[in-house]
Amino acid sequence: MMNRRDFLGAAPLAASAAPVDLSLQCRKDFPRAMNETYFNSAAQHPLGNHCVAGMQRYMDFMNKGPGEGRKDFWEEGFPRMKTMFARLINAKPSEIVFTGSTTIGENTILNGMDLRGGNVVTNDLHYTASLSNYLTRRQVQGLDVRIVKHRGWAIDLKDMERAVDSRTKLISVSLVSSVNGHVENIKALSDLAHSHKAYLFADIIQGCGAAPIDVKAMGIDFASTAMYKWLQGEHGFGFLYIKEDLAGSVVKPSEFTGHPDFNYPPWTSRPKPGASFLNHTAPGVGAFDCGTPSVITYAAQYEALGYIERIGIGNIRAHANRLIARLQNELPPLGYTPITPKGTESSIVTFLCKDAETVRRKIRAGKARILLTGPNSALTVGRFGNHIRFSVSVFNNDQDVNTILEVLA
Repeated sequence: MMNRRDFLGAAPLAASAAPVDLSLQCRKDFPRAMNETYFNSAAQHPLGNHCVAGMQRYMDFMNKGPGEGRKDFWEEGFPRMKTMFARLINAKPSEIVFTGSTTIGENTILNGMDLRGGNVVTNDLHYTASLSNYLTRRQVQGLDVRIVKHRGWAIDLKDMERAVDSRTKLISVSLVSSVNGHVENIKALSDLAHSHKAYLFADIIQGCGAAPIDVKAMGIDFASTAMYKWLQGEHGFGFLYIKEDLAGSVVKPSEFTGHPDFNYPPWTSRPKPGASFLNHTAPGVGAFDCGTPSVITYAAQYEALGYIERIGIGNIRAHANRLIARLQNELPPLGYTPITPKGTESSIVTFLCKDAETVRRKIRAGKARILLTGPNSALTVGRFGNHIRFSVSVFNNDQDVNTILEVLA
């Protein structure tokens, strides 16, 4: 089981971990939380009023142009996005890439590495789409993929150690598992990778914005995340972290962009000696920024990052810990078996239920408003057959826990 020091890799907390009730401050900022009992931020975080306002300001400018206080987000906010995200994970802005999603970020790393003759080590609590990615590469490219199986819904470091050898090129894991909130001993895995001259990739989507992350202290070489979970933003784009000295050397760009100078008339009246085309490509991590990002999603994220900074990651973590502790203590007597070890420092807690359909019927028959259909449902029931997963965010409160306990009794 991970404690806070293991999780952070000995990095300090962003704020005090004393129990707090953030819902008193935050609930009004997320109207969906007042319209239904919502425990599914690990799937899709509700949009806050501030994010909606940010997107509206972007649309107003694009619709009407300047005037009446309208400003172009391209100029006023977008240039700060990399700096704000870098600050959240203790990276340099020059190590941040705009990427289409968490999975696209992971593919960018894999496509840019020379994996020939080597192997990749992962485990079965990594994100399922990522596991499919590696299995497809095994099938299509012959990549040696080693998937360590969990023991009691946790990953044993010794099992990972046994899977790694002198031919390992990459260890790839989810920092926080979407299955049950399991937190990897990420610093130990980094040390393991580096001791074999390999590298560590971390899918950080289920931790970033909900828990302190320090990529330097944790020894993470590459990491990616989208924005629509604990970063409280929207689908469409995200961030990729590439340790500065690894860009272009260990990981090479697999897509290319830039701009050429046309070194001949009529493009220029004074051609320079030499080639007709003088090509300019982006240096360093900038070479991985290919294409125009979904700027409206960053307009929302700009507001969300500011919101998260004002609240403080330490307070977010402590708030979730307190409510998850209640679920861990009060659901088992009702017949739900936890598969998330007590004390796990994440915002996800998962239980086994005897029959998922019975649970759905209880919820539908109860007085609480809990949407169970579609990708934006308020609760995940029946994932992997008999799992019921709760994810706790800043707007959740004790009444939400009371409601779910009453419905599931």
